[in-house]
Amino acid sequence: MPSDSTLSLSELSRRRVLAGVGGVVALGTLGSIAVGATAPTALPDVLTDEATKHYPTPPEVTEHWRPTVTEAHARNVVETLATTHERADERWTRIDEDRFGSGGSGWLEDARSALESGNYHEALFDATYGLQFAANDLGRARAKQGDADLQALAERAIDVRDRATAVVDALSPYRVGDPGTDLAWYRRIEQDAVRGAGQATWGSVDATANGVDDDDGPPRGKFDPRDVGDLTEGVVLGDVAVSNAERFHDHLTERLGDDAAPYESHLDDVIEALRSELADAPDRETVIERHDVRSTDDYGPDEFAHSRLARWCYDAPYVSPWTTEVDTDARALIAVGLAQGVVDHRAHGFAIDHLVVDESTTDFDSGHVLAEKRRARDTYQDVIGDDPDPLLTRQAARAIEDLQVATVDLDHTDGDWTAWKERLDAYLYALVGRAKLEHHPDVYQQFVNRP
Repeated sequence: MPSDSTLSLSELSRRRVLAGVGGVVALGTLGSIAVGATAPTALPDVLTDEATKHYPTPPEVTEHWRPTVTEAHARNVVETLATTHERADERWTRIDEDRFGSGGSGWLEDARSALESGNYHEALFDATYGLQFAANDLGRARAKQGDADLQALAERAIDVRDRATAVVDALSPYRVGDPGTDLAWYRRIEQDAVRGAGQATWGSVDATANGVDDDDGPPRGKFDPRDVGDLTEGVVLGDVAVSNAERFHDHLTERLGDDAAPYESHLDDVIEALRSELADAPDRETVIERHDVRSTDDYGPDEFAHSRLARWCYDAPYVSPWTTEVDTDARALIAVGLAQGVVDHRAHGFAIDHLVVDESTTDFDSGHVLAEKRRARDTYQDVIGDDPDPLLTRQAARAIEDLQVATVDLDHTDGDWTAWKERLDAYLYALVGRAKLEHHPDVYQQFVNRP
């Protein structure tokens, strides 16, 4: 029989592979796992590599909860896509040059099909995705015909951003009956409003070169057709995002009962407490220096693991919620962003304590990946379970994604990306996902346990 280093799936029958996978999944690991250990199972990597692809992973966050999308809501966006696409089509028939793409026609077909099937969430997604192509297509066509009204685009962008600010301001005093659900609604409303305000700007267009003094315009100078396409796309998508926020706000207002009480002061207290903890957290550069992994030369498993964990846990995702164009306090969005930052900070220490590599490690056995996926799944079941609070799933969304991508795919190995790096990378995703899940419940209680 070939050695482990030369054994390939093509040399094994599918029955033998699946039998091996089933055995690994059922048994978890053979023997204990100690720091520095490199062989947690007696099975070859070819089997445990495959097993990582078949081990159960958590469902998508949206399978637990997502805000209600009505037929009227979805149909409105589908019709916007249809109208935008038709206007672009009509213009391009009169332009004597090749047209790039199809203006989102495929997404329009999908959106209409989903709408008629009653899948309103999918219809909204497909229509919104298609609009980026259709709106860009329309903007470029207008520019090529010398018919781009930049003043109108500027005024529409300002209106979208004003509406975004207004819808977030209208959430105060954050009336809540069921914190675990209602705060998820507030966060989604704010998320769409902030996204819409961010899209309705001059985007990637070089404002200085084109004579634009600020985001409020009106624009001056000469714009390339591609720039006009980008501007049009941003304004149209921004309008859809803010419209989503407005519709979700209306729906939340209708569902809140008379017993819903103001929650704003409690959210402010949560934000203050979370910011206070993060004030004492080190930044990524400090963590990298602490573990002496600044150089990328001659990386071994230990340096690779510490570098990855420093980058993943100190990427500062909690900064972005209030670095926005919305001049208001998006409290639910900010609080959840801070909560994720606090959890990342705590998870880093947990992950370091549970690493199975050290300075003596020179290779990595994918049995570690499978063992860590088993532990992570057990933690997921304990923390998230089958019927979690919607807000908890949003707070833990990144941790859940980490578990979903913790698989070994050796098709990705080439050049410097060796087999041990692919296996260790998958292991680290499972480990950091579990580490975050270990800390999410405690942080989450700060939201729902109001004094």
